[in-house]
Amino acid sequence: MALAIGDEAPNFDLSSTEGVLLMLRDEVIRTAQLLYLFADAGSDRVQGDLEALNRSLDALAELRCRVLAVSPTPLKELATLQVERQLLFPLLHDDRNFSAAYGVAAEEGKPAAPALFLVSRTQRLLWLANPVGNAEEAISQVLKLLKSQPSPTASYPKSVINRLVDRWVN
Repeated sequence: MALAIGDEAPNFDLSSTEGVLLMLRDEVIRTAQLLYLFADAGSDRVQGDLEALNRSLDALAELRCRVLAVSPTPLKELATLQVERQLLFPLLHDDRNFSAAYGVAAEEGKPAAPALFLVSRTQRLLWLANPVGNAEEAISQVLKLLKSQPSPTASYPKSVINRLVDRWVN
């Protein structure tokens, strides 16, 4: 069954190149997550997509979004790729075929096409491209969508915001 916008994003707990186990439900509490799922780490296409994501990290961070890349590629190879390409986001080893829960699956003799999923802080899919066409265009769409989202503090009473700011400043 294919996932659609508004569906709950399947949870995962995967080893990362940061040396920790990352769980989606723990990560989305802090920020939205842009998941890039890929199979063939050696392909020029995937490496270009990863570099495009790396270039967009500051813009995504300003909008409270983090990038996570997920692949069945062994963790050692992912760590090497991260260093070689100077990627500033974690790469996760999909050792239990978590990608299939997102509908990213290999076809006969071919690796799965890369896909992007934007997961909200409530663990719902806000946007998806499965498969992703042009990574630069997809990232641009994600940025526009994130800019249109209400601020997580928009519904806070001003007194609460003022107390938080006062604590932070003092």
